[in-house]
Amino acid sequence: MKKTVLYIIDSLGRGGAEIMIVAPLKEIYIFYNIIIVTLQPENVFTKEELVYDEIFCLNMRSKKDIFSSVKKLKKIIRENNVSIVHSILYWSVIVARLACGNKIPHIFSLATMMTEGIYRHKWYSGYTKILDRLTYNKSQALISPTHEVLNDFDNSVGIKGKHLVLYNFVKEEFFKNEIDYIIPSHRLKLVAVGNLKDVKNYQLLIDSFKSLKNLNVSIDIYGEGSNRKMLQKQITEFNLPIKLMGISKKVYEVLPAYDAFVMCSFLEGFGISAAEAMTIGLPLLLSDIESLREISQKNAVFFDPYNPKSFVDAVAKITNGQINLKQLSQNGKRLAKENFTKEKYLIGLLKLYNEVLESKSLN
Repeated sequence: MKKTVLYIIDSLGRGGAEIMIVAPLKEIYIFYNIIIVTLQPENVFTKEELVYDEIFCLNMRSKKDIFSSVKKLKKIIRENNVSIVHSILYWSVIVARLACGNKIPHIFSLATMMTEGIYRHKWYSGYTKILDRLTYNKSQALISPTHEVLNDFDNSVGIKGKHLVLYNFVKEEFFKNEIDYIIPSHRLKLVAVGNLKDVKNYQLLIDSFKSLKNLNVSIDIYGEGSNRKMLQKQITEFNLPIKLMGISKKVYEVLPAYDAFVMCSFLEGFGISAAEAMTIGLPLLLSDIESLREISQKNAVFFDPYNPKSFVDAVAKITNGQINLKQLSQNGKRLAKENFTKEKYLIGLLKLYNEVLESKSLN
């Protein structure tokens, strides 16, 4: 008889954390019954994408609802005979910890650098680290998308129990659309994918392309966000070869038309769009931050995300033929197959589930 795993996440909006929960459900359902719990009701996934036995929403409208949400989650766990709880995103993790206590095996996943994300920039940020420390104990298992994120959590809170670095996986559609890279002979067509928000640092591209007008280079940016109006105003004012393309639901069909991929973020927990571009076979131009060095295994052209001239110099090296783009493409595809398949992710995840359940049964 199958045991039951309960997934709890803030909502089912279409973000990286949500996809990591939803995309492997069909395979996990072979081994476990599945309960899905969200804090808020948003759900953009189709019935075909979601696989579950039951789905619940705790309707946690504010932080004041945390204890009523814990009470609801305890009831769901009890009535559905849940064997293991897997939480992702900060407030879902906190609710799950309080509901599970030491009785129910609990795994939580980190999605980003806690010190630069969750522990900063909001009025209650000073309390989030304290709450993390108070609710985290050695009976809980931790999954991190990179060693950098794990080290950040360890330095901030301190690792107390079982932990695992498990790279996020790239959807199969990207592997199916890989290219045989051709060196660009005329215009260098760059592409970026990510929300139009401050942390993605698209202002760097605005400032850099003011100095790239003499080179035959353009960039298209796929994504939406609060910075669109501000970015578009500058693009128009300075007549820059930058296009804001909006959201593409099938970005794996779009990427093969470009010559290289750019990620200029100040901060990334993993950088899934960079991993997807690697899988397609695009050479990478990346911010010189540790998490992107890790997932690319340094198979990229790096630049200082705080210095537009550094990006300009990197592009100039490419247009001058100083960078072997084809080699970067070939290495990237190989590294993606070695590290970012759903199969490898599932093997690591299910192994951890078994270890946590076995450890609980021995106690």
